[in-house]
Amino acid sequence: MASLEEPAYVLLPEERAERDATRRARVDYAVMAWLNFFETGAGAGLTKFLPLFLAARGLDAAQVGAVLASTQVAKFAGGLVFGRLADVTGGYKAVLLATNGAACAFALALTSLAAPWRSLRGLARVAAVAAVVDGQAFFGSSSGTLIDAIAVVNMAGGGASYGSLRLWAALGWGVAAVAIGRGVDAFGFSAIFVAFVAGTALASCVVAVLFKSPAAKTPGAAAPAPAGRRWYAAGATPLYFLNFFVHGCLAAFVESFLLLYVASRYPDAPSWFLGLLVLVAALCECPVFFYAQRLLDRFGVRRLLVFAQGLFALRCAAYAFLPGCVDDERGYWYFVLLEPSHAVTFALMWSAAVEYARTAAPVERQGGAQALLRGVYYYLGVGAGSWVGGRIVKARGFHALYVAGAVGMAAWMAAWALLLRAWRPRPAAAA
Repeated sequence: MASLEEPAYVLLPEERAERDATRRARVDYAVMAWLNFFETGAGAGLTKFLPLFLAARGLDAAQVGAVLASTQVAKFAGGLVFGRLADVTGGYKAVLLATNGAACAFALALTSLAAPWRSLRGLARVAAVAAVVDGQAFFGSSSGTLIDAIAVVNMAGGGASYGSLRLWAALGWGVAAVAIGRGVDAFGFSAIFVAFVAGTALASCVVAVLFKSPAAKTPGAAAPAPAGRRWYAAGATPLYFLNFFVHGCLAAFVESFLLLYVASRYPDAPSWFLGLLVLVAALCECPVFFYAQRLLDRFGVRRLLVFAQGLFALRCAAYAFLPGCVDDERGYWYFVLLEPSHAVTFALMWSAAVEYARTAAPVERQGGAQALLRGVYYYLGVGAGSWVGGRIVKARGFHALYVAGAVGMAAWMAAWALLLRAWRPRPAAAA
């Protein structure tokens, strides 16, 4: 019988290498997926509930907006510093672990600041909280920056798309927001900081045990850009980045103040419901990110950006007038119907923005292009919009804020279209 058995199949060296590479790609994807889930989920409560926490500690709307604006500046600086540090040293793992630990320390410090704030007034109170919040933002900014950089390097050629990893981030963001909202109802605002520490600790465990730093690039491997060429001055690129800045400013009216608006308009709304709004928005992002490339191929970047602008104006108008149309103590449930629009006003816009930055810059400048896009939209745009929005709420209220958002976006949509039609780049730049 032994003579009838088939001989064992021996893998050729090339086949063995291919099998090992496939296994490594699967492990890399799993590690990056869990990192996106834990890191993004950890920051969901801190990002979305921070305005409510600041308001509960006695800061008015203008002061809340000022603190939120300063955190964006801190994130911008932290992303640049730690991204550059990881690139120079190659120690992505060490930088991630160190900054995660520092961010957790600042988050825990926020839970013990309630008593000292009672003795502070005016600018002193704002400065005290801003110092701690900005410290957490400065160190916490490295996680998203480095995870994105690592995903681009480690996922290359592995058969997995960055968009599929973004789905895990959206899922972690939404699920954590509901859970943290329930924790706020049960234990108070300290739940958002404890949840941040717990999620960051889990992500740090993944980094410490399973993480593989991307291989260092060979010096000079990337071809330098031609002398005198500036990719960001070619074509209509300045107008597109100006659009991302303006969109970020107006998006801050929703991102920074929506939960505070619902909580102030409907005091009986539980915190877990505020998290539910975030979850609905996050879940609606998933199919958009999944099919974004098909939409980009079909309609193009410019049309999708204009569509996102138009729907954002309608979204703000709905926020402004919905409470007046629904005179009910449980009218906050109607806000759930508006959250699927987030899939277009953010997810579709962001997909188009990333695609534009990818096509506008040469291969050797992709890192700078994507970093500039994130900085212009999130840090400069949302930061400036948070400050302006806080001033509007303090002076005129939330209704005026969302009327301003609707009118502002509609006006900018028309102005941007005219600017693009009037743009006449120099022949050298167009070439």
